Amino acid sequence: MNKLLAPTCALALAAVAAGQTGRTMNLLAPAILGQTATFSMTYPAAATGNLYAFLWSSPPFAGVTPITVPGFTVNGLARVDPNNFVSAFSGLLGPSGTVSHSTAIPNHPSFLGYAWDLQSIDLAIVTNDLYFADNELQLYVSGNNIPVDMVPIAAGSFQMGSNAANAAPTERPVHQVTISRPFWMGKYEVTQAQYLALMLHNPSHFQGVSYPNNANRPVESVSWNYAMSYCAALTAQEAAANRLPSGYQYRLPTEAEWEYCCRAGTTTEFHYGPSLCGHANFWFSYQTNTYCGPYPPQTTVVGGYAPNAWGLHDMHGNVREWCLDAWDGSNNYPTGPVTDPFVPSSVGAFFRVARGGGWYDFDITCRSAYRANPSWPLLTSNYWGFRVVLAPVLVP
Repeated sequence: MNKLLAPTCALALAAVAAGQTGRTMNLLAPAILGQTATFSMTYPAAATGNLYAFLWSSPPFAGVTPITVPGFTVNGLARVDPNNFVSAFSGLLGPSGTVSHSTAIPNHPSFLGYAWDLQSIDLAIVTNDLYFADNELQLYVSGNNIPVDMVPIAAGSFQMGSNAANAAPTERPVHQVTISRPFWMGKYEVTQAQYLALMLHNPSHFQGVSYPNNANRPVESVSWNYAMSYCAALTAQEAAANRLPSGYQYRLPTEAEWEYCCRAGTTTEFHYGPSLCGHANFWFSYQTNTYCGPYPPQTTVVGGYAPNAWGLHDMHGNVREWCLDAWDGSNNYPTGPVTDPFVPSSVGAFFRVARGGGWYDFDITCRSAYRANPSWPLLTSNYWGFRVVLAPVLVP
């Protein structure tokens, strides 16, 4: 029998009433060969000062189990195997309301597919109360072959939308959005070479001898439907090669994921600052009253401009980028905080969302918060393309 914390002993199975404890487990970075998995627990302010431990059992435990510990009041249910666990991490809960830990996953094939449960428990010494987290994490070690042009994006929160004078009503009100799970985003827009290699055709307008380096220009003239087909084909290819993290897929970014990544921690209209001319491929700047892109206007090689703070290129300009969301027909954002917002096509909305502005756009339509007019999923244009994310599975 394992020991949780120094005062605890001899866990005995029993029926104990279990309410919610306000403790939530979160996965901040998935378990991948050769990388570091990171997980956390959020807890109420009243738990400050409690001793805590993260309980680890393998294989994952089916169901939940009420337990008793002599001399203690147990709150919540054990979601790890009470007869087969170790106390992986421990410490003292501080006033921040969250605690996190990491573990390195060995880069060895024998660990591929290893699975375990992780749940937290904390102890209020004064009252002799034990509290289990209300959920557990089930972790599965996946392959480590994430492509080098996919940038890891941590979970976090940001202010979505804009109060700028030139912002449209559809960009208001500014509201807090939380992206609750980590993911990867393409460093570049999908290129003509990448699209051709997977889909065996290239629909782009800017190809041929008239357009040098066209293989490394973004693919364009791709409808939302064809962008989705590319993502599905890429997901199938990587899953067959055992390179797909459990619960993840290649897909288009949600509108919120896209703006989160475009801003990269900034709050200005462009992630470069207040102006864009010289930093991106677009047509005309109202701010400087000048033409800013190449002449004649056209796409440019991906990565030709400096990246944002998270290492992502061409988030402003070059081609507009399809997002996963349907357009819900609303003229405004929600007024309160939201987590992982996404509008699936099941709501009945036929139009789709695009972001970022393209080579034929004005600077005001390349802003981080700008929402392009809703578009038909069959629309094709030589200033529309896309980039992919490797992110939690969503049904469009």
